[in-house]
Amino acid sequence: MRRLAVPFLLAAVLTGCSSTERGAPSAGGRSSQAPATGTSTGSAPVDRPKAVDLAALDPCALITPEVKTALGIRLVAPREPRAEYGEGSKTCGNNYEDRTYSSSIYTLLNGGVDRLKQTVGETELTARQAAGYPAYVDGRESTGAGPACDVYVDAHDGQLLLVTAVGGFGEDKATVDGACAVAQKLADAVGGVLAAG
Repeated sequence: MRRLAVPFLLAAVLTGCSSTERGAPSAGGRSSQAPATGTSTGSAPVDRPKAVDLAALDPCALITPEVKTALGIRLVAPREPRAEYGEGSKTCGNNYEDRTYSSSIYTLLNGGVDRLKQTVGETELTARQAAGYPAYVDGRESTGAGPACDVYVDAHDGQLLLVTAVGGFGEDKATVDGACAVAQKLADAVGGVLAAG
């Protein structure tokens, strides 16, 4: 199944460019038509440490000095927002001292878990937690920059915090499992900051 080229976007961070590629939150070649925003229609409330309205959030603010030190992050920079993630969405790119992987954090404001399961496909997602928040992991081999992994954090009804890591960029040791480990560590760290904020 083809996926959105998130790694290409991360490569754009490294070169100072921005992408104008349009598409669904995670799957290239899939329709960008979205169901109505919201995730809890007719379902039980989501168990979260704290609901955080991502429309008011700067994702770069989640990379505190403590998070930078703990994860070996050397560069944190805001990037152009992605229109397909909803009006007001924000993006933050991150590079590590160990240059095997890089990561980004996106605020997805145009749909929550229900939309995610429709656009990515429920069978492609693995349920996890990130600092007590429900989270969904989607790791994959990429045809572009290298192996990649997305962790979608359910921080608020109808919104998701997307933490993505990509390997490659000339590093042969990058793997999907490695990208998922980097993305999960970052999701756990920023989830903790969300819950404490």
